[in-house]
Amino acid sequence: MSTELQRQQALLQALLSGEPAEGLSAAAHGVKRGLQAYRVNAQAVAARALAAVYAPLYEELGEEQFAAMAWAFWRRQPPVQGDLARWGGGLADFMALQPQVPATLVDQARLLWARHEAEQAADAQLDADSLQWLDGRHEAAALSLRLMPGLCLVERQAGPVLVWRRDWRAVSEHLPVAETLFFHRLLAGLSLGEALDATLAAHPDFDFSAWLQRALREPWLQAVEVI
Repeated sequence: MSTELQRQQALLQALLSGEPAEGLSAAAHGVKRGLQAYRVNAQAVAARALAAVYAPLYEELGEEQFAAMAWAFWRRQPPVQGDLARWGGGLADFMALQPQVPATLVDQARLLWARHEAEQAADAQLDADSLQWLDGRHEAAALSLRLMPGLCLVERQAGPVLVWRRDWRAVSEHLPVAETLFFHRLLAGLSLGEALDATLAAHPDFDFSAWLQRALREPWLQAVEVI
């Protein structure tokens, strides 16, 4: 291992721990002050990056408590890429491990990240031509529905919440039980026929035609595909 690589690893260890690494203080004059400056800067960056996504949590916890949580999370799961807008997805799981954090805040964090992911998802348009496969001449078991990028179900104590993007902004909504089950099956990769069978077995009144109309309007559906 090169001397430079050892120095960089020692610096990283010191930044994460907040204490000068063994042998590092002798390597350069004033390294302790440098480490303190790096640490203060990292704390500020962590708080700003998370606050951009989790603004309601910031408002609820307050600046000091939120900053402490952000720094603790940074040390546990530091960014692995330069785009800090992609960092923070594990915050809800991190919060869930802290016994003093209410489950309601964990649920809120999960929903906020899902909304952030929806808004960051790739742009996509409905493949209108693919709707021809729903003309009734094709078996549902041979078809699958591709949903829009960023669409997901977020599990919460109060029940699953559907998250998607409408006109560049994230939208979230508790859906009826039958629709939620149908989405669960589609997101699990089941064919249209399998998803319909599972949903209708539990909820015979599920109206696929009504679901499809809304799926095109919201939009939820990107394309119909032949398996």
